[in-house]
Amino acid sequence: MSAKKNVSLVSNPIVWIVILAIAAAGALIAINWISSRSAKRAAPAPPPTQPSSTSVENAPEQPTKGVADAPVTIEEFAEFYCPFCARHLFQTFPKIDEEYIRPGLVKYVFHNLIVHGEVAQLAAQAGECAHAQGHFWEYHDRLFYVIFEEGKGHLNEEDLQSLARELGLDEEAFASCLNSDWAKAQIEKDRQILQEFLAKLPESEKPRSIGTPLFFINGHPLVGAWPYEKFKAMIDAELAK
Repeated sequence: MSAKKNVSLVSNPIVWIVILAIAAAGALIAINWISSRSAKRAAPAPPPTQPSSTSVENAPEQPTKGVADAPVTIEEFAEFYCPFCARHLFQTFPKIDEEYIRPGLVKYVFHNLIVHGEVAQLAAQAGECAHAQGHFWEYHDRLFYVIFEEGKGHLNEEDLQSLARELGLDEEAFASCLNSDWAKAQIEKDRQILQEFLAKLPESEKPRSIGTPLFFINGHPLVGAWPYEKFKAMIDAELAK
């Protein structure tokens, strides 16, 4: 009697439908589990994190003051150990800043020009590293003041890092940047820019000698730390054109 019941159950189409449905569900679960495991193994590594805001990749091209579309551009080539550059900064630049840069008439751009060897090269690299963190002008002004007003003389790496710390810069990023290939490349880039400026000058305007500070006012060269009146005359002449 029980044997007949077993045969009837097996031959019942409803039973077969239930069995097939269970088998299909089990197969689907297994396939999904295998696929998920494969996807995890094949998943690409997460993308690298973006450079921080203090990274050198985010540094603007050149340290600049003033509006981008100012009618007159002054390009300064200077060095932190140049006493004439310091005199320009302390005596002449504040008047240019007040009368022309802040009102939007002059865009002022800084470039390095090394004349005092390795100590000046290192200071220039420090300025570039401050620039990479968006604090060039604060570092620029403080560095000139420390060297010439406080009479600290030649500054070593520790001194330059101390100034960065004093101004609230990222110390680790600054220290990593100071002797980097990137910082050195910025100094070389300034040298190449100077060569391009000089190459564009007609023979009648080319300076007899190159020293610091050296200025180009809308492309016209001016060598040396001249009084404010000399800059005013050249700027006004360009504004009148």
